[in-house]
Amino acid sequence: MKNAGDYHDLGFNCCESVLLGASELLGVKSELIPKIATGFGGGIGHTGRICGAITGAVMALGIKYGRTSPQDKHTRDQLYLKTEKFLQDVEKELGSLNCIDLIGVALNTEEGLREYREKNLRDKCHEIIEKVEQILRTYLTE
Repeated sequence: MKNAGDYHDLGFNCCESVLLGASELLGVKSELIPKIATGFGGGIGHTGRICGAITGAVMALGIKYGRTSPQDKHTRDQLYLKTEKFLQDVEKELGSLNCIDLIGVALNTEEGLREYREKNLRDKCHEIIEKVEQILRTYLTE
């Protein structure tokens, strides 16, 4: 069984990697995974906002705990609470939820991409992915 780090090693972005690893853990297969996660890399479209590994994890929480009916407000509200707690745990571990704060460069600029490659910051992303996945697993195996 592959984990998120294995998928990242194959070349998937942070969001795709976490969602793929979590989906495998949950036994969920869909042609939409990792496609649905692709645009969230680099802090949502390389904007530096919320880290892709974190958004992939929130998608995975939705796969396990999300609702299928708009009338199911209880399930929705329970997932909101679980997501809030998850985000608090991740922020406590990483110090921020935002990609730009975590890796220190803006990926939506040529200068930022150059620095990302020169400093091999993909390795830093890999560490973040593994930490996020570790926290996520505790939520998915409750």
